[in-house]
Amino acid sequence: MAIGTYAQLQAAAANWLVRADLTARIPEFITLAEARLNRVLRTRLAEVEVAMSTAAGARTLPLPAGFTEPLRLWIETAGERIELPFVEASLMGASSLRGEPGAWTVDGANLKLDRPCDQAYALVLRMLRAFALSDAAPSNSLLAEAPDVYLFATLSEAGPFLRDPELAGTYETKLGRAIAELNAKDARSRAAGLLKTELRDLVCERRA
Repeated sequence: MAIGTYAQLQAAAANWLVRADLTARIPEFITLAEARLNRVLRTRLAEVEVAMSTAAGARTLPLPAGFTEPLRLWIETAGERIELPFVEASLMGASSLRGEPGAWTVDGANLKLDRPCDQAYALVLRMLRAFALSDAAPSNSLLAEAPDVYLFATLSEAGPFLRDPELAGTYETKLGRAIAELNAKDARSRAAGLLKTELRDLVCERRA
């Protein structure tokens, strides 16, 4: 059967476990699987860009829903993106002078800037967003690209509940292989992008 939605994933997990009495528990296994996948996966499939806006006089704003890890931040002015450097929260200064932000960090549940803003600024945050299936959000990029990762992670979480170490071990092995293959594919796509950039720069240099 196809595994492209939350409902289909639940049905597939029930089929593989051959336990009709676990239907009510399978959403719990999926939630636990996602918590684990959100910790161990750092893939392009989780990367998104989110538009944000500051308020005059403020230097913090809440992180977007589903935030798990920051990647880059830009200020958008006159159609141009200007990237801001990231600074560790413990090293971030605390200027009281208002102005255009010059650096940023993540502090708890907030994005923090190095100074209060002198006006409203449009920001774009590139980040990793958590995978979180639900009836309201029945699919996502990871399920579409790697349904085996989702399925084996779900089945791995069922093993301890069933007190079946053999079952848990079997699906842990399958999950490890699926994650390794997904990471390898992701690494190839990143290498291809880097090679394309290097070739373009080399051609420009030769033309110059």
